[in-house]
Amino acid sequence: MEKISEHKALSLLELPNGFLFAYCIEKNEEEMSVGYQKVSFDTGKISNISKAIYMLGKFGADSKNFENRIKNYLTCSTVLLDGGKVFVAEKDGTAAIWGNKNIPLWEGNLLYKNTAPSDVVFSDGCLWAAYKEESTFIRYNATSLRQELRIGGGSSPIKNPENIFCGGNKLFVCCGDTKEIWKLDTKNFATEKYLEFEESVHCYKFIDKYEIVALDSGIYLI
Repeated sequence: MEKISEHKALSLLELPNGFLFAYCIEKNEEEMSVGYQKVSFDTGKISNISKAIYMLGKFGADSKNFENRIKNYLTCSTVLLDGGKVFVAEKDGTAAIWGNKNIPLWEGNLLYKNTAPSDVVFSDGCLWAAYKEESTFIRYNATSLRQELRIGGGSSPIKNPENIFCGGNKLFVCCGDTKEIWKLDTKNFATEKYLEFEESVHCYKFIDKYEIVALDSGIYLI
């Protein structure tokens, strides 16, 4: 593997030709200083970016308004939907679909057994949420947010899912506790161990022809 950055990513967002990430500069008991960088595969360069650019990548064109809408812009999961809509799931389980002009189209929660999802992605017209404490995945209708399917549980080989990346009909699932990435087929629900590491893996992205992982020790190109 090739190390791209020594920073531990707090959040990593894919772009067509690279990615953005946020990282901790310094932290104390009361606050945290956060930096933002962009990695370009076209130029091979890493550049510092503003928080506004990071927010644009995470929340879309209406990003300026989201700091007042949400509890934590770093830890929430977002999905940019068609028509300028944005789905946001907070770490306490509350969730919303926001339309244009600051209008909430749906508000509720995605709690399962009183636990919030660790991550949410959009795949084949549906939202998939991972529940780390329950080792469970739930498929939700992207319009009504009703549960359509639940798989996993205590017998699942995918333990404590932390982060999901959607590639076609495959979900690539990072399991930080077991230091593994698993593949879950959303058509037949087959599972397959994909990669294993010597340290916790927190995020995986497949961007163009590049595979990226965020580990405790930094961000790597596989």
